Formats: sequence, structure tokens, C-alpha cells
Amino acid sequence: LRNRIADLRKYGVLTSFENPNMPIIDAEFDDIDLFRIWEILWSARREIIRNIFIASILSIILAFILPKTYRTTAIIMPPASSSERGIFGGGSGLFAIESLLSPKTSSDANTFIAILKSRTIMQSVIEKFNLIEFYDVSNNEKAQESLEDDTNFEIDEEGTIRVTTYIKTGWLHFESDEKICKTLSRDITNYFMTKLDEVNKKLKSEKATQHRLFIENRYYQNIVDLAKAEDNLKLFQEKNNTIALTEQTTAAIQVATEIVTKISISKVKLSILEETLTNDHPEIKLLKSEITGLQKQLEELDYGGNDMKMIPGFSKVPNLGLVLGRLMREVEVQNTLYTFLTQQYEEAKIQEARDNPTVQILDYAVLPKLKYKPVRSRVFLIGFVLSTVFSMYYIYFR
Repeated sequence: LRNRIADLRKYGVLTSFENPNMPIIDAEFDDIDLFRIWEILWSARREIIRNIFIASILSIILAFILPKTYRTTAIIMPPASSSERGIFGGGSGLFAIESLLSPKTSSDANTFIAILKSRTIMQSVIEKFNLIEFYDVSNNEKAQESLEDDTNFEIDEEGTIRVTTYIKTGWLHFESDEKICKTLSRDITNYFMTKLDEVNKKLKSEKATQHRLFIENRYYQNIVDLAKAEDNLKLFQEKNNTIALTEQTTAAIQVATEIVTKISISKVKLSILEETLTNDHPEIKLLKSEITGLQKQLEELDYGGNDMKMIPGFSKVPNLGLVLGRLMREVEVQNTLYTFLTQQYEEAKIQEARDNPTVQILDYAVLPKLKYKPVRSRVFLIGFVLSTVFSMYYIYFR
């Protein structure tokens, strides 16, 4: 060792031993002398080992007294949009009210997330589990902030919704505290599911009631219109005796009846859609366009347009026959509309009274068997590495 040090002094690497613990730098290559570093650390090895041992023991103790976090997760799937008859099609030409009341599939998940994050549900959870006392806060607002920090709602790639709750124990806790936190985490997550279904069901019921009232008003108005049309036809026939219409006129009445019926049904559809959609929505624009086209066809039929050469216009029918034809057409239109509205009215009442679950739960939250964090081995490893690095640093530069 002396020879080695003498050689280092001879070549100018070591110039003085006044401060032997200072880092030794090679003047030419500006490199640290690893041999000197090793010599310093080896001479203080007992102190380094003692520091590491103490820090490791403290890390182990810290790992056992740190608050434990328990996590529970539930997975739900938003209900698919109704597959029943659509508003623009279907075998019977009618539509199901449910297709208007249910949100589109693409927005179901976002709707559920908004409900779960709402103040209504959060406050209900706080009251149910007395979280003001659990979080040791003074009011509902602070308890809600803590609950929001301990819950997470996210949409998976598959479109399902993952509801997660994290509940922490206190420092230096007991086994009974762990059991309480495990149970609370599970119960809060499942209660979110219950309240989500309850609130969503209430919202859908309120919307169904609005549609039922609209259909109901239109239904009773149709009954009045039908009775009036039948009375007008009866009075006309009694006053003028029965008038036989030509086959062409009868055909014109049938065509006009179909057109007017389509217009009436389309207007009902348009009124319902305008309650939930904006005027710029493609479905509303399409309905308005269809109504305009049907009204144009009806005008051509009334006055014998160029496209109706095989069917005489009503303007060419003798006066009494024209009046009779229009009265018969009105009765037929109101009859068809009555059939349509009767079915829709019954569907609206069924939808309003329906009490089926609106949330499909794939996985309920279960009691967690293991803690989510902290990971004790990670705490110990971090403590060991940091104590080793800082001990060596302190010994070398002190």
C-alpha cells in the first residue's frame, strides 16, 4: 500500500495527505480514484452497515404502521337501446315509446358516470354510512370531497363502467380497523350500484310520464275528432241520402286517406322528437321533409296534378260527391290515427309503470382479502437503497 501511494505521489496524482477523505482526481483524465474511494468506504464499513441496518429496521416498522388501503371494484354495463320497432320503420309502421326514452348506447356510459358523480348520490352515500364521522370532518361538503377522492368511475374499452372505492385505515391501526375498512369499501361500492339504478329509474319514469301525458292528450283529442267526423258524415248522408261514388273517386279517396294518415302520424312523431332533440337534428329535418312532400302530394290530388292523371282530382268530382268523399276520407283518417294512438297510449302507460332494473351489473364488489397498498417489500427496498446511498455519500464527503 505504501508503494502504491508513493507511486501515486510520484506521478502527481496524490499531492498531499492533509485531507485524505477528499475525492482524489486524476489530473490528466479527470477520473475519480476508485481505489481511494474503496479504501475510505472499507475503513468505515461498520458504520455503513450499522446505518443501513437501522434504516432497514425503521423501514420495516414504517411499513407496518402505514395506513392500509383496501380497494373494491364493481363492473356494470349500460342497457342497450331498445331493439323493438324503430320510429322510422318496422313492420307495422308504428314506433315504440321506449326507443325515445332510452339514451343512445354511445351516451349511456357517460350518463351513468354523471349520475354516479352527482351530488344527490354522493350525499346519499355519506348519510348512509355516516362518512362525516368516518372522515372526521365537520360538514357534508368536506365529506363529499373526501369521498370523491376515494372513488373512481371510468369507462373501459369494452364500454363497461368500472366503479372503484378506496378506503384507508389510520396510522398504527388494529385488525378490527382493517375489517371495518374492508366492509365499508365493499358496501359503498355496491350502494353506488343500488342508487344508480334508483336514480336512473326515476329519471326514465319522469320522462315516460311526460310522453304518456302528450300521447294521452293527443289520444283524447283524436276521440273527439273521430266522433265529430262520424257525426258530420252521418248528417250529410241523412240529408242527401246515400250517394254512390265512382270507382275512380273511391280510389282517389283511398289514396288521399293514406297520404293524410301518413301526415298525421308523422306530425305526432315530430312532436315527440321535438321534446328531446334540437331542430337541427337529422331525424327532425327528415320528418319535416317527409311531411312537406306528403302535403304536396295531397295538394296535387285535390286539384288533379300532373302525376295523378289516372285518378281525377277532387275539384273535378261533382259537388255532393266531393263533400261526401272528403267526409269519408276524414273518418278513415281519424280511424287510422285512433288505432295508432291507442297502441302508443297503451305502450306509454306500460313504460311509465315499468319497474325493471335499468342497470346491468356484471360484477358486484366483494370483500377484499388483501390490501391494495402499501407494498411492504417496496417500502423496505426503498429504505434499504436510500440508506445505502446516503450512508456512503455521508462517509465519503464528511
